[in-house]
Amino acid sequence: MFREPRVALYRRLRTVISMERLHPRSPYEKLGGYVHLPRLIDKARLHRKGLLNGYNYKTVGFDKHLLAFLKIDGDMFEEIANKLDDDLAILNWVQENGERHSPEAIERWNQAMISRHPDTAAKRARFLHFLKEAGGEGRKDIGTYFDLIEFDEGRIK
Repeated sequence: MFREPRVALYRRLRTVISMERLHPRSPYEKLGGYVHLPRLIDKARLHRKGLLNGYNYKTVGFDKHLLAFLKIDGDMFEEIANKLDDDLAILNWVQENGERHSPEAIERWNQAMISRHPDTAAKRARFLHFLKEAGGEGRKDIGTYFDLIEFDEGRIK
């Protein structure tokens, strides 16, 4: 009988638990040095199960930015994320099939994504609308899109 290694089982259970809450992992969480990659894996799995429920996926936002940075097709990524159970196996596939980047380039990209904030009046109005809908009207400590996601999904109180 095949026995799954404990680390792989833990990772899979963590994803399942995350999916039961219908929130993918934090955009701050890293895999292979890349922020947002674990979240994209969760979103690909949720989408395949029909449980993504209103989340932006693949063609917009951070998903689009990460897939473009890696030069990976979103549909192919979704296929692999649902075929492989282990995050490290998915990372290996990404490293073999995507654009290779130096650790410095990855860190620059990470910082660019982490620090993204509404930079026009229209984007600021939309950001504040979503913040209000999430129950954070008037909060001054939430100024980036990553933090808005964290607040909306209950990881920032």
